[in-house]
Amino acid sequence: MEQEELLRAKFDTVLPHLDERSQRFVLAAEARSLGYGGIAAVAKASRTSRSLIQQGVAELESGAPPLGRNRRAGGGRKPAAVTGPELIPALLALVEPTLRGDPEWN
Repeated sequence: MEQEELLRAKFDTVLPHLDERSQRFVLAAEARSLGYGGIAAVAKASRTSRSLIQQGVAELESGAPPLGRNRRAGGGRKPAAVTGPELIPALLALVEPTLRGDPEWN
């Protein structure tokens, strides 16, 4: 029971500051360090599912290099120049050619 309380205190402090992927790795590393029954103990102490911890253990044991980013490449909003190719010529038409650049140059 004491081990569960120690783990719960640790997880309550650390886990809110991590994203989901980092949480999986922390939980999986703790479960692996406990050995047999570690997944069940960590699941109970952290109040998470065993499958989440098992997924983290599988990711750790896969030997894949760290991603270096949280999301896959290509996500997010596309640049405005790509979604609206007419935007740049329209903006350039609003500015007179003699006013572009450094205002003190003339």
